[in-house]
Amino acid sequence: AQSYSTADRVEISSFFWSLRKRAAREGPAPLPSIDLTYPYFALCLLTASRANVRTVWFYVGLCALSTWALGFWRSKRFSPLLCGGLFLAVALLGYGGQIVLHRLQTALEATVLDWFFELIQTDRDPYRTSTRLGSIGSLKLSDRIILRVRPEAGARPPILLRDASYNLYNSPTWVATDSAFEAVQPEPDGATWKLEAGPAANRRVAVSAYLKRGTGMLALPSGAVAIDRLTVVGLSRNRLGAVKVEEGPGLISYGVVAGSTASSDGPPSEIDLRLPARETPVLTRVAAELGLASRPPRGILEAVAAFFRDDFRYSTSLGDRPLGSTPVGDFLTSSRAGHCEYFATATVLLLRAAGLPARYATGYSVQEWSRLEQAYVVRARHAHSWALVYVEGAWRDFDTTPPAWADVEQANASLWSPVSDLWSWGAFLFSQWRWSEGGPGLTRYIGWLLLPLVAILAWRSYGRKRLAHVGTSATRVLAARPRPGADSEFYAIEGTLGALGLERHAWEPLARWIDRITATGLVSADSLPEIVSLHCRYRFDPQGISAGEREALRSRAQSWLDHHRAARRGAPGAAAAVTPREPPP
Repeated sequence: AQSYSTADRVEISSFFWSLRKRAAREGPAPLPSIDLTYPYFALCLLTASRANVRTVWFYVGLCALSTWALGFWRSKRFSPLLCGGLFLAVALLGYGGQIVLHRLQTALEATVLDWFFELIQTDRDPYRTSTRLGSIGSLKLSDRIILRVRPEAGARPPILLRDASYNLYNSPTWVATDSAFEAVQPEPDGATWKLEAGPAANRRVAVSAYLKRGTGMLALPSGAVAIDRLTVVGLSRNRLGAVKVEEGPGLISYGVVAGSTASSDGPPSEIDLRLPARETPVLTRVAAELGLASRPPRGILEAVAAFFRDDFRYSTSLGDRPLGSTPVGDFLTSSRAGHCEYFATATVLLLRAAGLPARYATGYSVQEWSRLEQAYVVRARHAHSWALVYVEGAWRDFDTTPPAWADVEQANASLWSPVSDLWSWGAFLFSQWRWSEGGPGLTRYIGWLLLPLVAILAWRSYGRKRLAHVGTSATRVLAARPRPGADSEFYAIEGTLGALGLERHAWEPLARWIDRITATGLVSADSLPEIVSLHCRYRFDPQGISAGEREALRSRAQSWLDHHRAARRGAPGAAAAVTPREPPP
Protein backbone atom coordinates (compact mmCIF):
# COMPACT_ATOMS: atom_id res chain seq x y z
CA ALA A 1 0.00 0.00 0.00
CA GLN A 2 2.84 2.39 0.80
CA SER A 3 4.64 1.66 -2.49
CA TYR A 4 1.54 2.39 -4.60
CA SER A 5 0.47 5.47 -2.64
CA THR A 6 1.42 9.06 -3.38
CA ALA A 7 3.03 9.38 0.06
CA ASP A 8 6.02 7.55 1.48
CA ARG A 9 4.20 6.68 4.68
CA VAL A 10 1.06 4.93 5.89
CA GLU A 11 -1.38 6.48 8.32
CA ILE A 12 -1.58 4.62 11.60
CA SER A 13 -5.38 4.47 11.29
CA SER A 14 -4.88 1.83 8.58
CA PHE A 15 -4.02 -0.67 11.32
CA PHE A 16 -6.70 0.27 13.88
CA TRP A 17 -10.43 0.02 13.21
CA SER A 18 -11.19 2.18 16.25
CA LEU A 19 -9.26 5.13 14.79
CA ARG A 20 -11.09 4.86 11.48
CA LYS A 21 -14.43 4.72 13.28
CA ARG A 22 -13.56 7.81 15.32
CA ALA A 23 -12.54 9.69 12.16
CA ALA A 24 -15.88 8.83 10.55
CA ARG A 25 -17.73 10.02 13.64
CA GLU A 26 -15.76 13.20 14.43
CA GLY A 27 -14.61 14.13 10.97
CA PRO A 28 -11.14 14.06 9.42
CA ALA A 29 -8.29 14.95 11.72
CA PRO A 30 -4.51 14.74 11.29
CA LEU A 31 -3.21 11.36 12.45
CA PRO A 32 0.38 10.17 12.80
CA SER A 33 1.85 8.05 10.02
CA ILE A 34 4.70 5.53 9.89
CA ASP A 35 7.24 4.37 7.32
CA LEU A 36 6.94 0.60 6.78
CA THR A 37 10.06 0.20 4.65
CA TYR A 38 12.42 -0.97 7.37
CA PRO A 39 9.90 -3.11 9.29
CA TYR A 40 9.06 -4.83 5.99
CA PHE A 41 12.75 -5.32 5.28
CA ALA A 42 13.30 -6.88 8.72
CA LEU A 43 10.27 -9.14 8.19
CA CYS A 44 11.74 -10.37 4.89
CA LEU A 45 15.04 -11.22 6.59
CA LEU A 46 13.19 -13.05 9.35
CA THR A 47 11.15 -15.14 6.92
CA ALA A 48 14.29 -15.95 4.92
CA SER A 49 15.86 -17.27 8.12
CA ARG A 50 12.98 -19.73 8.43
CA ALA A 51 14.65 -21.88 5.76
CA ASN A 52 17.35 -22.65 8.39
CA VAL A 53 20.24 -22.62 5.92
CA ARG A 54 23.16 -23.34 8.26
CA THR A 55 25.99 -22.02 6.11
CA VAL A 56 28.26 -19.06 6.60
CA TRP A 57 27.11 -17.58 3.28
CA PHE A 58 23.63 -16.97 4.60
CA TYR A 59 25.09 -14.92 7.44
CA VAL A 60 27.34 -13.04 4.98
CA GLY A 61 24.33 -12.19 2.81
CA LEU A 62 22.34 -11.12 5.86
CA CYS A 63 25.13 -8.76 6.95
CA ALA A 64 25.55 -7.39 3.41
CA LEU A 65 21.85 -6.57 3.08
CA SER A 66 21.80 -4.99 6.54
CA THR A 67 24.84 -2.86 5.67
CA TRP A 68 23.17 -1.67 2.48
CA ALA A 69 19.94 -0.81 4.31
CA LEU A 70 21.63 1.02 7.18
CA GLY A 71 24.01 2.86 4.85
CA PHE A 72 21.29 5.35 3.93
CA TRP A 73 21.17 6.47 7.56
CA ARG A 74 24.91 7.00 7.92
CA SER A 75 25.81 10.40 9.29
CA LYS A 76 27.96 12.49 6.95
CA ARG A 77 30.24 13.29 9.89
CA PHE A 78 31.69 9.75 9.80
CA SER A 79 33.59 8.26 6.89
CA PRO A 80 32.30 5.15 5.11
CA LEU A 81 35.52 3.34 6.04
CA LEU A 82 34.96 3.89 9.76
CA CYS A 83 31.30 2.84 9.61
CA GLY A 84 32.17 -0.22 7.52
CA GLY A 85 34.87 -1.28 9.97
CA LEU A 86 32.53 -0.92 12.93
CA PHE A 87 29.81 -2.89 11.18
CA LEU A 88 32.32 -5.62 10.29
CA ALA A 89 33.40 -5.85 13.93
CA VAL A 90 29.76 -6.10 15.04
CA ALA A 91 29.12 -8.80 12.42
CA LEU A 92 32.09 -10.86 13.61
CA LEU A 93 31.04 -10.49 17.24
CA GLY A 94 27.50 -11.50 16.30
CA TYR A 95 28.71 -14.60 14.49
CA GLY A 96 30.85 -15.67 17.44
CA GLY A 97 28.05 -14.84 19.84
CA GLN A 98 25.52 -17.04 18.06
CA ILE A 99 27.99 -19.95 18.15
CA VAL A 100 28.47 -19.49 21.90
CA LEU A 101 24.72 -19.18 22.47
CA HIS A 102 24.07 -22.34 20.44
CA ARG A 103 26.61 -24.31 22.47
CA LEU A 104 25.26 -22.86 25.70
CA GLN A 105 21.74 -23.88 24.71
CA THR A 106 22.91 -27.41 23.88
CA ALA A 107 24.74 -27.74 27.19
CA LEU A 108 21.81 -26.30 29.13
CA GLU A 109 19.33 -28.65 27.47
CA ALA A 110 21.57 -31.63 28.22
CA THR A 111 21.95 -30.54 31.85
CA VAL A 112 18.20 -30.06 32.30
CA LEU A 113 17.47 -33.44 30.70
CA ASP A 114 20.04 -35.17 32.92
CA TRP A 115 18.54 -33.51 35.98
CA PHE A 116 15.01 -34.46 34.90
CA PHE A 117 15.89 -38.09 34.22
CA GLU A 118 17.74 -38.36 37.54
CA LEU A 119 14.67 -36.94 39.23
CA ILE A 120 12.24 -39.44 37.72
CA GLN A 121 14.49 -42.45 37.39
CA THR A 122 13.67 -45.46 39.54
CA ASP A 123 15.93 -48.05 41.08
CA ARG A 124 17.44 -50.83 38.99
CA ASP A 125 14.83 -53.15 37.52
CA PRO A 126 15.99 -56.74 38.26
CA TYR A 127 13.81 -58.12 35.46
CA ARG A 128 14.90 -56.00 32.49
CA THR A 129 17.33 -53.25 31.53
CA SER A 130 17.30 -51.11 28.41
CA THR A 131 20.67 -50.30 26.87
CA ARG A 132 21.75 -47.42 24.65
CA LEU A 133 22.86 -49.76 21.88
CA GLY A 134 22.19 -48.14 18.53
CA SER A 135 21.38 -44.72 19.99
CA ILE A 136 22.91 -41.70 18.33
CA GLY A 137 24.53 -38.93 20.32
CA SER A 138 26.71 -38.57 23.37
CA LEU A 139 26.23 -40.71 26.47
CA LYS A 140 26.77 -38.68 29.63
CA LEU A 141 25.98 -39.43 33.25
CA SER A 142 26.16 -37.14 36.26
CA ASP A 143 28.73 -36.82 39.03
CA ARG A 144 26.15 -37.57 41.72
CA ILE A 145 27.55 -39.87 44.41
CA ILE A 146 25.48 -43.05 44.74
CA LEU A 147 27.58 -45.39 46.90
CA ARG A 148 30.33 -45.07 49.48
CA VAL A 149 32.65 -48.06 49.87
CA ARG A 150 35.06 -48.68 52.75
CA PRO A 151 37.17 -51.84 52.49
CA GLU A 152 38.69 -53.55 55.50
CA ALA A 153 41.85 -51.86 56.78
CA GLY A 154 44.75 -52.73 54.51
CA ALA A 155 42.54 -54.51 51.96
CA ARG A 156 41.94 -53.59 48.34
CA PRO A 157 38.40 -52.57 47.40
CA PRO A 158 36.35 -54.76 45.08
CA ILE A 159 36.67 -53.57 41.50
CA LEU A 160 33.08 -54.34 40.58
CA LEU A 161 29.84 -54.21 42.57
CA ARG A 162 26.96 -56.04 40.89
CA ASP A 163 23.30 -55.29 41.50
CA ALA A 164 21.56 -57.31 38.75
CA SER A 165 22.12 -59.96 36.04
CA TYR A 166 20.20 -60.80 32.85
CA ASN A 167 20.22 -63.81 30.56
CA LEU A 168 18.03 -63.06 27.49
CA TYR A 169 18.92 -60.45 24.86
CA ASN A 170 16.26 -58.80 22.71
CA SER A 171 17.91 -55.75 21.16
CA PRO A 172 18.28 -53.27 22.76
CA THR A 173 16.98 -54.82 26.00
CA TRP A 174 18.33 -57.50 28.34
CA VAL A 175 15.71 -59.51 30.23
CA ALA A 176 15.98 -61.74 33.30
CA THR A 177 13.93 -64.90 32.76
CA ASP A 178 13.17 -67.50 35.41
CA SER A 179 14.24 -64.95 38.03
CA ALA A 180 11.62 -65.06 40.77
CA PHE A 181 12.80 -63.71 44.12
CA GLU A 182 12.87 -65.85 47.23
CA ALA A 183 13.03 -64.53 50.79
CA VAL A 184 16.30 -64.71 52.71
CA GLN A 185 15.84 -65.46 56.40
CA PRO A 186 17.78 -63.28 58.86
CA GLU A 187 19.94 -64.56 61.69
CA PRO A 188 18.72 -64.23 65.31
CA ASP A 189 20.23 -60.74 65.64
CA GLY A 190 17.94 -59.52 62.81
CA ALA A 191 20.76 -57.68 61.02
CA THR A 192 22.79 -60.56 59.54
CA TRP A 193 21.70 -62.31 56.33
CA LYS A 194 23.49 -65.39 55.01
CA LEU A 195 23.41 -65.76 51.24
CA GLU A 196 25.57 -68.88 50.91
CA ALA A 197 26.82 -71.58 53.24
CA GLY A 198 30.23 -71.59 51.61
CA PRO A 199 33.82 -71.68 52.83
CA ALA A 200 35.22 -69.21 55.31
CA ALA A 201 35.22 -65.67 53.95
CA ASN A 202 38.41 -63.67 53.70
CA ARG A 203 37.16 -60.30 52.42
CA ARG A 204 35.09 -57.63 54.13
CA VAL A 205 33.80 -54.35 52.76
CA ALA A 206 31.33 -51.73 54.05
CA VAL A 207 28.88 -50.09 51.65
CA SER A 208 26.55 -47.12 52.19
CA ALA A 209 23.67 -46.55 49.77
CA TYR A 210 20.37 -44.69 49.54
CA LEU A 211 17.03 -46.45 49.15
CA LYS A 212 14.15 -44.90 47.25
CA ARG A 213 10.91 -45.33 49.14
CA GLY A 214 12.60 -47.96 51.30
CA THR A 215 13.32 -50.49 48.53
CA GLY A 216 16.21 -51.11 46.19
CA MET A 217 18.86 -53.47 44.87
CA LEU A 218 22.02 -54.11 46.88
CA ALA A 219 25.39 -53.62 45.19
CA LEU A 220 27.53 -56.64 46.14
CA PRO A 221 30.97 -57.91 45.13
CA SER A 222 31.42 -61.32 43.55
CA GLY A 223 31.55 -64.17 46.03
CA ALA A 224 29.39 -62.44 48.66
CA VAL A 225 28.28 -65.04 51.22
CA ALA A 226 26.76 -62.87 53.98
CA ILE A 227 25.54 -59.37 54.76
CA ASP A 228 25.69 -57.92 58.26
CA ARG A 229 24.69 -54.68 60.02
CA LEU A 230 21.70 -54.45 57.66
CA THR A 231 18.54 -53.58 59.61
CA VAL A 232 15.68 -53.98 57.16
CA VAL A 233 12.28 -55.68 57.25
CA GLY A 234 12.97 -58.15 54.47
CA LEU A 235 15.59 -59.34 52.00
CA SER A 236 15.13 -61.50 48.90
CA ARG A 237 17.32 -63.00 46.20
CA ASN A 238 16.85 -64.57 42.75
CA ARG A 239 18.83 -67.31 40.99
CA LEU A 240 20.70 -64.75 38.88
CA GLY A 241 22.36 -63.25 41.96
CA ALA A 242 20.27 -60.08 42.42
CA VAL A 243 19.56 -59.17 46.06
CA LYS A 244 16.69 -56.81 46.88
CA VAL A 245 15.69 -54.94 50.04
CA GLU A 246 11.96 -55.18 50.64
CA GLU A 247 11.55 -52.41 53.22
CA GLY A 248 14.21 -50.31 54.89
CA PRO A 249 15.31 -46.78 55.87
CA GLY A 250 16.28 -44.07 53.43
CA LEU A 251 19.99 -44.72 53.99
CA ILE A 252 21.54 -48.12 54.67
CA SER A 253 25.10 -48.96 55.66
CA TYR A 254 25.88 -52.64 55.51
CA GLY A 255 28.89 -54.91 55.63
CA VAL A 256 29.55 -57.58 53.00
CA VAL A 257 31.45 -60.76 53.77
CA ALA A 258 32.90 -62.34 50.62
CA GLY A 259 34.90 -65.46 49.92
CA SER A 260 36.37 -66.27 46.52
CA THR A 261 35.93 -64.05 43.47
CA ALA A 262 33.48 -66.53 41.93
CA SER A 263 29.72 -66.13 42.31
CA SER A 264 27.47 -69.00 43.28
CA ASP A 265 24.47 -67.90 41.21
CA GLY A 266 22.03 -70.41 39.82
CA PRO A 267 23.52 -72.99 37.40
CA PRO A 268 23.48 -72.24 33.68
CA SER A 269 20.61 -73.26 31.45
CA GLU A 270 19.83 -73.36 27.76
CA ILE A 271 18.95 -69.64 27.82
CA ASP A 272 22.54 -68.80 28.83
CA LEU A 273 23.69 -70.11 25.42
CA ARG A 274 20.92 -68.61 23.28
CA LEU A 275 21.85 -66.17 20.48
CA PRO A 276 19.51 -63.66 18.83
CA ALA A 277 18.66 -64.71 15.28
CA ARG A 278 19.70 -61.37 13.77
CA GLU A 279 23.09 -61.44 15.50
CA THR A 280 23.94 -65.11 14.86
CA PRO A 281 25.64 -64.74 11.41
CA VAL A 282 28.10 -62.06 12.45
CA LEU A 283 28.81 -63.73 15.82
CA THR A 284 29.51 -67.06 14.14
CA ARG A 285 31.84 -65.40 11.65
CA VAL A 286 33.81 -63.49 14.31
CA ALA A 287 34.08 -66.60 16.51
CA ALA A 288 35.44 -68.53 13.54
CA GLU A 289 37.97 -65.79 12.72
CA LEU A 290 39.25 -65.95 16.30
CA GLY A 291 39.34 -69.75 16.25
CA LEU A 292 37.33 -70.02 19.46
CA ALA A 293 35.86 -73.44 18.69
CA SER A 294 39.24 -75.18 19.02
CA ARG A 295 40.30 -73.45 22.24
CA PRO A 296 39.76 -74.54 25.86
CA PRO A 297 37.61 -72.30 28.11
CA ARG A 298 40.58 -70.35 29.46
CA GLY A 299 41.95 -69.98 25.94
CA ILE A 300 38.60 -68.62 24.75
CA LEU A 301 38.63 -65.98 27.48
CA GLU A 302 42.19 -64.96 26.62
CA ALA A 303 41.41 -64.70 22.90
CA VAL A 304 38.24 -62.65 23.46
CA ALA A 305 40.01 -60.33 25.93
CA ALA A 306 42.87 -59.75 23.46
CA PHE A 307 40.39 -59.16 20.63
CA PHE A 308 38.63 -56.32 22.43
CA ARG A 309 41.82 -54.95 23.99
CA ASP A 310 43.80 -54.65 20.75
CA ASP A 311 41.18 -53.79 18.13
CA PHE A 312 38.56 -51.68 19.96
CA ARG A 313 38.37 -48.35 21.74
CA TYR A 314 36.06 -46.83 24.33
CA SER A 315 33.81 -43.97 23.23
CA THR A 316 30.70 -42.28 24.59
CA SER A 317 29.98 -40.48 21.31
CA LEU A 318 27.71 -42.72 19.28
CA GLY A 319 27.44 -42.26 15.52
CA ASP A 320 24.99 -43.61 12.98
CA ARG A 321 25.40 -47.14 11.63
CA PRO A 322 24.95 -48.52 8.09
CA LEU A 323 21.43 -49.28 7.00
CA GLY A 324 20.45 -52.89 7.66
CA SER A 325 23.16 -53.61 10.24
CA THR A 326 22.52 -54.41 13.90
CA PRO A 327 24.13 -52.48 16.77
CA VAL A 328 26.23 -55.47 17.87
CA GLY A 329 27.14 -56.44 14.30
CA ASP A 330 28.24 -52.90 13.45
CA PHE A 331 30.24 -52.73 16.69
CA LEU A 332 32.08 -56.01 16.01
CA THR A 333 32.84 -55.47 12.33
CA SER A 334 32.76 -51.76 11.52
CA SER A 335 32.83 -49.04 14.17
CA ARG A 336 34.73 -51.04 16.83
CA ALA A 337 34.04 -48.24 19.30
CA GLY A 338 31.41 -47.90 21.99
CA HIS A 339 30.70 -47.71 25.69
CA CYS A 340 30.54 -50.50 28.26
CA GLU A 341 27.10 -51.72 27.16
CA TYR A 342 28.51 -52.50 23.72
CA PHE A 343 31.51 -54.37 25.13
CA ALA A 344 29.44 -56.32 27.67
CA THR A 345 26.71 -57.31 25.21
CA ALA A 346 29.16 -58.29 22.46
CA THR A 347 31.28 -60.25 24.95
CA VAL A 348 28.31 -62.22 26.31
CA LEU A 349 27.05 -63.11 22.83
CA LEU A 350 30.54 -63.95 21.53
CA LEU A 351 31.19 -66.26 24.49
CA ARG A 352 27.87 -67.97 23.85
CA ALA A 353 28.83 -68.41 20.19
CA ALA A 354 32.00 -70.14 21.44
CA GLY A 355 29.94 -72.49 23.63
CA LEU A 356 30.45 -70.86 27.04
CA PRO A 357 27.38 -69.94 29.15
CA ALA A 358 27.37 -66.20 29.78
CA ARG A 359 25.15 -63.53 31.31
CA TYR A 360 24.93 -59.75 31.22
CA ALA A 361 25.75 -58.02 34.55
CA THR A 362 25.12 -54.43 35.63
CA GLY A 363 26.44 -52.49 38.58
CA TYR A 364 29.22 -50.07 39.40
CA SER A 365 32.98 -49.77 39.15
CA VAL A 366 34.85 -48.77 42.32
CA GLN A 367 37.75 -46.53 41.27
CA GLU A 368 37.72 -43.10 42.98
CA TRP A 369 39.15 -42.41 46.43
CA SER A 370 37.83 -39.37 48.30
CA ARG A 371 40.27 -37.70 50.67
CA LEU A 372 37.39 -35.67 52.08
CA GLU A 373 35.37 -38.72 53.15
CA GLN A 374 38.28 -41.16 53.51
CA ALA A 375 36.33 -43.67 51.45
CA TYR A 376 35.79 -44.78 47.86
CA VAL A 377 32.92 -42.90 46.24
CA VAL A 378 30.88 -44.35 43.40
CA ARG A 379 29.18 -41.85 41.10
CA ALA A 380 26.38 -42.21 38.57
CA ARG A 381 28.96 -42.03 35.78
CA HIS A 382 30.70 -45.06 37.32
CA ALA A 383 27.73 -47.23 36.32
CA HIS A 384 29.13 -50.20 34.42
CA SER A 385 28.19 -53.35 32.52
CA TRP A 386 30.25 -56.50 32.06
CA ALA A 387 29.92 -60.22 31.32
CA LEU A 388 29.49 -63.16 33.67
CA VAL A 389 30.95 -66.37 32.25
CA TYR A 390 30.52 -69.89 33.63
CA VAL A 391 33.93 -71.61 33.75
CA GLU A 392 35.38 -74.21 36.12
CA GLY A 393 32.01 -74.73 37.77
CA ALA A 394 31.32 -71.11 38.85
CA TRP A 395 30.23 -67.76 37.49
CA ARG A 396 33.10 -65.29 37.14
CA ASP A 397 33.31 -61.61 36.22
CA PHE A 398 34.73 -61.00 32.75
CA ASP A 399 35.14 -57.32 31.86
CA THR A 400 36.45 -56.51 28.37
CA THR A 401 35.81 -52.76 28.41
CA PRO A 402 39.18 -50.97 27.89
CA PRO A 403 40.55 -49.64 31.20
CA ALA A 404 40.80 -46.19 29.60
CA TRP A 405 37.06 -45.78 30.09
CA ALA A 406 37.65 -44.52 33.63
CA ASP A 407 39.91 -41.73 32.35
CA VAL A 408 37.38 -40.79 29.65
CA GLU A 409 34.60 -40.49 32.21
CA GLN A 410 36.84 -38.53 34.58
CA ALA A 411 37.61 -36.07 31.78
CA ASN A 412 33.88 -35.38 31.49
CA ALA A 413 33.59 -34.50 35.17
CA SER A 414 32.02 -31.14 35.99
CA LEU A 415 34.12 -28.25 37.28
CA TRP A 416 31.62 -27.95 40.12
CA SER A 417 32.31 -31.47 41.38
CA PRO A 418 34.27 -30.34 44.50
CA VAL A 419 31.38 -28.10 45.56
CA SER A 420 28.73 -30.74 44.89
CA ASP A 421 30.87 -33.35 46.67
CA LEU A 422 31.03 -31.18 49.79
CA TRP A 423 27.26 -30.74 49.71
CA SER A 424 26.77 -34.47 49.12
CA TRP A 425 28.98 -35.34 52.07
CA GLY A 426 27.04 -32.97 54.34
CA ALA A 427 23.75 -34.49 53.16
CA PHE A 428 25.17 -37.96 53.78
CA LEU A 429 26.16 -37.09 57.36
CA PHE A 430 22.71 -35.66 58.01
CA SER A 431 21.03 -38.75 56.54
CA GLN A 432 23.32 -40.97 58.58
CA TRP A 433 22.23 -39.21 61.77
CA ARG A 434 18.57 -39.12 60.68
CA TRP A 435 18.34 -42.84 59.96
CA SER A 436 20.54 -43.99 62.84
CA GLU A 437 18.95 -45.90 65.70
CA GLY A 438 20.69 -44.20 68.57
CA GLY A 439 23.92 -46.16 68.31
CA PRO A 440 27.33 -44.61 68.94
CA GLY A 441 28.03 -43.51 65.32
CA LEU A 442 27.27 -39.93 64.56
CA THR A 443 25.06 -39.24 67.57
CA ARG A 444 27.97 -38.68 69.93
CA TYR A 445 29.20 -35.90 67.64
CA ILE A 446 25.90 -34.03 67.57
CA GLY A 447 26.95 -31.83 70.50
CA TRP A 448 30.10 -30.79 68.70
CA LEU A 449 28.14 -30.16 65.50
CA LEU A 450 25.74 -27.90 67.43
CA LEU A 451 28.53 -25.76 68.92
CA PRO A 452 28.92 -23.53 65.82
CA LEU A 453 25.15 -22.99 65.74
CA VAL A 454 25.08 -22.05 69.43
CA ALA A 455 28.01 -19.67 68.92
CA ILE A 456 26.27 -17.97 66.00
CA LEU A 457 23.04 -17.56 67.96
CA ALA A 458 24.92 -16.15 70.97
CA TRP A 459 26.81 -13.67 68.81
CA ARG A 460 23.60 -12.50 67.11
CA SER A 461 21.88 -12.09 70.48
CA TYR A 462 24.84 -10.08 71.83
CA GLY A 463 24.88 -7.95 68.69
CA ARG A 464 21.18 -7.14 69.00
CA LYS A 465 21.54 -6.16 72.66
CA ARG A 466 24.54 -3.99 71.82
CA LEU A 467 22.66 -2.26 69.00
CA ALA A 468 19.66 -1.73 71.28
CA HIS A 469 21.92 -0.22 73.97
CA VAL A 470 23.63 2.05 71.46
CA GLY A 471 20.25 3.09 70.03
CA THR A 472 18.87 3.91 73.51
CA SER A 473 21.97 5.91 74.40
CA ALA A 474 21.78 7.84 71.16
CA THR A 475 18.11 8.58 71.75
CA ARG A 476 18.89 9.88 75.24
CA VAL A 477 21.68 12.08 73.92
CA LEU A 478 19.43 13.49 71.23
CA ALA A 479 16.64 14.07 73.74
CA ALA A 480 19.00 15.83 76.14
CA ARG A 481 20.47 18.06 73.43
CA PRO A 482 18.58 21.41 73.17
CA ARG A 483 16.67 21.75 69.91
CA PRO A 484 17.51 24.90 67.90
CA GLY A 485 14.69 27.45 68.06
CA ALA A 486 12.87 25.63 70.86
CA ASP A 487 12.59 28.91 72.84
CA SER A 488 10.98 30.82 69.98
CA GLU A 489 8.11 33.09 71.10
CA PHE A 490 6.14 32.04 68.02
CA TYR A 491 5.12 28.85 69.84
CA ALA A 492 3.09 31.02 72.24
CA ILE A 493 1.29 32.55 69.24
CA GLU A 494 0.67 29.05 67.84
CA GLY A 495 -0.85 27.95 71.14
CA THR A 496 -3.06 31.04 71.30
CA LEU A 497 -4.38 30.48 67.78
CA GLY A 498 -5.00 26.82 68.56
CA ALA A 499 -7.13 27.82 71.54
CA LEU A 500 -9.28 29.86 69.15
CA GLY A 501 -9.93 26.80 66.98
CA LEU A 502 -7.40 27.85 64.34
CA GLU A 503 -4.81 25.13 65.00
CA ARG A 504 -2.43 24.13 62.23
CA HIS A 505 -2.88 20.76 60.53
CA ALA A 506 0.01 18.29 60.76
CA TRP A 507 0.52 18.39 57.00
CA GLU A 508 0.09 22.18 56.64
CA PRO A 509 3.10 24.50 56.05
CA LEU A 510 3.34 27.59 58.24
CA ALA A 511 2.94 30.05 55.36
CA ARG A 512 -0.19 28.32 54.10
CA TRP A 513 -1.56 28.24 57.66
CA ILE A 514 -1.09 31.98 58.06
CA ASP A 515 -2.83 32.58 54.73
CA ARG A 516 -5.77 30.49 55.92
CA ILE A 517 -5.99 32.43 59.17
CA THR A 518 -5.86 35.74 57.29
CA ALA A 519 -8.68 34.61 54.99
CA THR A 520 -10.97 33.91 57.97
CA GLY A 521 -10.76 37.52 59.23
CA LEU A 522 -10.98 36.32 62.83
CA VAL A 523 -7.52 37.50 63.86
CA SER A 524 -5.34 40.42 62.90
CA ALA A 525 -2.52 38.87 60.90
CA ASP A 526 -0.66 41.98 59.75
CA SER A 527 2.64 41.12 61.47
CA LEU A 528 2.37 37.33 61.43
CA PRO A 529 4.23 36.76 58.10
CA GLU A 530 7.31 38.63 59.38
CA ILE A 531 7.17 36.72 62.68
CA VAL A 532 6.86 33.38 60.85
CA SER A 533 9.81 34.24 58.60
CA LEU A 534 12.05 35.05 61.57
CA HIS A 535 10.87 31.95 63.42
CA CYS A 536 11.64 29.61 60.50
CA ARG A 537 15.13 31.03 60.10
CA TYR A 538 15.70 30.78 63.84
CA ARG A 539 14.41 27.19 63.89
CA PHE A 540 15.85 25.67 60.72
CA ASP A 541 18.60 27.88 59.25
CA PRO A 542 22.03 26.35 60.11
CA GLN A 543 23.46 29.91 60.26
CA GLY A 544 20.76 31.03 62.70
CA ILE A 545 19.77 34.69 63.07
CA SER A 546 21.59 37.72 64.45
CA ALA A 547 21.06 39.16 67.90
CA GLY A 548 19.07 42.05 66.46
CA GLU A 549 16.82 39.68 64.54
CA ARG A 550 16.40 37.57 67.66
CA GLU A 551 15.29 40.66 69.60
CA ALA A 552 12.93 41.62 66.74
CA LEU A 553 11.31 38.16 66.87
CA ARG A 554 10.84 38.48 70.63
CA SER A 555 9.41 42.00 70.58
CA ARG A 556 7.09 41.47 67.58
CA ALA A 557 5.72 38.23 68.99
CA GLN A 558 5.16 39.82 72.40
CA SER A 559 3.49 42.86 70.79
CA TRP A 560 1.10 40.60 68.83
CA LEU A 561 0.23 38.69 72.00
CA ASP A 562 -0.37 41.96 73.97
CA HIS A 563 -2.65 43.35 71.27
CA HIS A 564 -4.51 40.06 71.11
CA ARG A 565 -5.10 39.99 74.88
CA ALA A 566 -6.20 43.64 74.89
CA ALA A 567 -8.66 43.00 72.09
CA ARG A 568 -10.07 40.02 73.94
CA ARG A 569 -10.62 42.21 77.06
CA GLY A 570 -12.12 45.05 74.96
CA ALA A 571 -9.56 47.59 76.22
CA PRO A 572 -10.02 51.06 74.67
CA GLY A 573 -7.33 52.28 72.29
CA ALA A 574 -6.13 48.82 71.45
CA ALA A 575 -6.18 47.60 67.87
CA ALA A 576 -8.92 45.14 67.36
CA ALA A 577 -7.37 41.73 67.34
CA VAL A 578 -10.59 39.86 66.83
CA THR A 579 -13.19 40.79 64.27
CA PRO A 580 -16.75 39.77 65.06
CA ARG A 581 -18.30 37.18 62.73
CA GLU A 582 -21.06 38.30 60.40
CA PRO A 583 -24.43 36.73 61.12
CA PRO A 584 -25.28 33.90 58.81
CA PRO A 585 -27.62 34.75 55.96
